[in-house]
Amino acid sequence: MNEEVKREQDERAEYVKNIGIEYRFGCYEEKRAESCQLLGEYMEALQSNFKAAFQVFKKNCEEKEYPKSCFKYGMYLLSGKECEPSLKQMNKPMKIACDADIRQGCRYLSLVYWNGEKDRAADSKSAEKYMKKACELEDGEACWLLSTWYMGNKEKFKMKATGEAKELDRTSLGELQRDMAKSLEYAIKACEADIPQSCANVSRMYRLGDGIPKDLDKAKYFAEKAKEIMDVMKSKDTSAGFTA
Repeated sequence: MNEEVKREQDERAEYVKNIGIEYRFGCYEEKRAESCQLLGEYMEALQSNFKAAFQVFKKNCEEKEYPKSCFKYGMYLLSGKECEPSLKQMNKPMKIACDADIRQGCRYLSLVYWNGEKDRAADSKSAEKYMKKACELEDGEACWLLSTWYMGNKEKFKMKATGEAKELDRTSLGELQRDMAKSLEYAIKACEADIPQSCANVSRMYRLGDGIPKDLDKAKYFAEKAKEIMDVMKSKDTSAGFTA
């Protein structure tokens, strides 16, 4: 290793170290919520110290109700990383995140309500409310999920852009009244947000006339759109490691 390369590496290491010191000072001495959030992200990304990051996010959420930290804290509770997994405990931090218009926070809050537990029944209306908000905040995944919910608990729908539609038994989860007009509305929104499986669902609905007027031209259009999105996604995957 030549001296210039070593010097650059040493400078980078020193910079990273100083950033950590700055975030710690801002969080622990100046008591700034934003600095605590940055410190938690620093611990995750640069130190892989997930235990410490979890504690920072948890404290910053519980004491300062900082939305980004609450979202992070909620995701740790979902995965059970560095803590016991708990949908029930996710409720409060995800609501803080959602109230601050963090769209993924609204989506996961909705899923907490949609997925009941042994000692907690599913709350379909709350799930619908927060999934709608996530969709309105332009979360394509939320629009797609909502569209499938309006199909009913025994409906067949595409989980992927290719393959046969499968019937999924969702009777243990929340339930909304079947409304194919709403299902189509939200499925199209998800398709416009480049969710390929939603485009495939829209194509199927028009092809079969499933609760809506049959339209083979629209079925073809949305099938082609699903394929186009998938092709773009595949091209990004194959080119991700290429450098000129």
